[in-house]
Amino acid sequence: MSERPFMPDPSGLSTALRHALGWLVFGNLVGLYLSTLLLFPELQLGSWTYGRWVPVHLNSQLYGWTSLPLVAWLFSIYQVDSGKARAWASAAVWAWTAALALGAFQWLGAVTSGKIFLDWKGGALWAFIAAQGLLWCVLAASWREHSGGWTKLRRSATLAGLCGLALVPMSLVFAASPAVYPPVDRTTGGPTGSSLLGSSLLVVGLMLILPRVTALARPGRKSVWIWVFFGVSWLVFGVTEAMGGTHFEVHQIVSMLFLLPWVWWLPRDWAGFEWPDGSRFWRGAMFGWWGVLVVSGLLMYQAGVLDRLKFTQGLVAHSHLAMAGFTTSFCSLLLVLLTGKRIGSGFSVGVWHVATLAMIVTLATMGWREGGGPSWMLEQPVWRELGLWIRSLCGLLMFGVSVSWWMKWRML
Repeated sequence: MSERPFMPDPSGLSTALRHALGWLVFGNLVGLYLSTLLLFPELQLGSWTYGRWVPVHLNSQLYGWTSLPLVAWLFSIYQVDSGKARAWASAAVWAWTAALALGAFQWLGAVTSGKIFLDWKGGALWAFIAAQGLLWCVLAASWREHSGGWTKLRRSATLAGLCGLALVPMSLVFAASPAVYPPVDRTTGGPTGSSLLGSSLLVVGLMLILPRVTALARPGRKSVWIWVFFGVSWLVFGVTEAMGGTHFEVHQIVSMLFLLPWVWWLPRDWAGFEWPDGSRFWRGAMFGWWGVLVVSGLLMYQAGVLDRLKFTQGLVAHSHLAMAGFTTSFCSLLLVLLTGKRIGSGFSVGVWHVATLAMIVTLATMGWREGGGPSWMLEQPVWRELGLWIRSLCGLLMFGVSVSWWMKWRML
């Protein structure tokens, strides 16, 4: 009897996670190339300059590695793979990837809105809107098929989710428009405390929802006050955003302080749930990076500190702290919760976190030196060249780890 040929899993959830890891590999490869260009500028590929590769790197990580695990989570919530909508789920993921690939091609050709993480413009923008529309239709069709057998609470919550998701495409069109000024302090070019609070509360919301959807609550746990504080935090955001101001003003600094309780409260909230095997390490890593992210963000926002670090590699360090540290841990945890499978060995995971930490410390140190005076750009001291080599080495290690994760996941 002949061996059964390999047949790829056609489910939308599996496809979304494979594509997510594929974009992680590609995004890391681009990041490695960018770090190499800083050492050897002669490796530039014609008109595809450093500045054109930057949005490819950033958006591959955000809309590929970060977003597609969330798409897989939506497939799980709406039970897409257990109904008729399953036939279109993989198509929605491929449409998403095709739109992102088209975007990368356009960004390399200097077709961009010029707004960081919102570079969508022209054909790529509308292709991405179409992909989001197809995804919404898949979720809506699955909701219509399955919701009759759900509890009233789940039926109402998922319907509200569909209504919220329906607003995303047009919100993206609005936010990506160059005519819309980004939420920054116009007097300094830096962010406002309220804008940082609002963007962080979106992440807090995901972290509040995740255990309530994927884990079992322990008897006797109460969560009323955490939702009250969540609502108050949004109220503070609305008031301080309307007031405006700079990082020299008390109310903008106070708005940032509303993030601090979440460093303690979210892990405590998650402790009230039963979690599956294999998720403990990623939960610990996620909350560890989350704590460092919030505390360092508060320190960086202070007058004198932000003025020295903005527009330097110090902010690049903070971005890697958010994406390579916290977000990667969150997405890896999602993979475990959705499939019960780990994405890599303990060794590869350890290499990832050590390389991430080394890169962050190096970039933060270089950014602080850079903000202290023009000599960082006018001269080539040994410490600067050493920092660039460490950054590139860390990028090489992280790229290698992501390749091993992707290959192992395809074999599972």
